[in-house]
Amino acid sequence: MGRDRDPFDRALEALRQRVSQSILPQGAALPVNALAAELGVSSTPVREALARLAGEGLVIRTSSGYATLTWDRGDLAALYGLAGLLAEAVLSTLVLEPDQPPPTLDEALRGGGSVTREEYARVEAQLAPFGAAEREVLGQDDRMALERAIAERQPARTLGAMARRYYRRRARRAGDILRRALGVG
Repeated sequence: MGRDRDPFDRALEALRQRVSQSILPQGAALPVNALAAELGVSSTPVREALARLAGEGLVIRTSSGYATLTWDRGDLAALYGLAGLLAEAVLSTLVLEPDQPPPTLDEALRGGGSVTREEYARVEAQLAPFGAAEREVLGQDDRMALERAIAERQPARTLGAMARRYYRRRARRAGDILRRALGVG
């Protein structure tokens, strides 16, 4: 009989949501016992969930436990650059079947099981806390243009180039995005 994974799943989902939907204080400790009490589970599923999130690059393991990530402009710009390379690779090989409705941008980037798509999803999860700040700084026009290009069945090479430009723009404005996300300046 397998062990009950429900406390782990609950802890993982709650912690993933917490780190992906908002910017927590940079480098803040994530105390296992306090989180366990808050989530109503034992410390073991919280420790396991934090270890999983550390493996996904969403938190870090420190000598004293786990902590939130510490971001600077260069790290964020590099992550946007990586997202751009991965998005370009995915969209440059996208096959839009004529008898099927075109996918949304998210479906095109995350659908299927290729290693490139999985890595893209991992990088996007790391960028998720910056989503609101990104929209405030840059708006939605370039995302909507990508959505339209897919709906219009533009060539895959064009889609890839558009995705790369989308992320290059974010990389160039990484400092502004980070400041907005952190509520600084």
